[in-house]
Amino acid sequence: MTLIKRAFAVILVAWSASAYPALAPSALHLRDLDTMVDFIREHQFVAMTLENIDLSSLTVFYNNNCEAKFIRKKPSLLNLGRPGPQPRIAFKNSTCALNEAGESSH
Repeated sequence: MTLIKRAFAVILVAWSASAYPALAPSALHLRDLDTMVDFIREHQFVAMTLENIDLSSLTVFYNNNCEAKFIRKKPSLLNLGRPGPQPRIAFKNSTCALNEAGESSH
């Protein structure tokens, strides 16, 4: 009987070690902010006219109330219901041009 208990304990410990801890809110905000700042660095016009970065709405405001919106990607079916870090955010669309030439991404 003790052999079964030990085997069960080993399996339980091994299984729980494979679960990734969820990111703390501060770490998640920093990761989201890094993604948004990288986007700003890639779009010089957005950087030149930057007004505000709103982490709660995942929006970058620039050039007189233009918005670049981000969205959190959905977790894969394999990760649903499992503990772990939230998916990264990705650029969704902008309400205005992303550069002076008028390129917009919707």
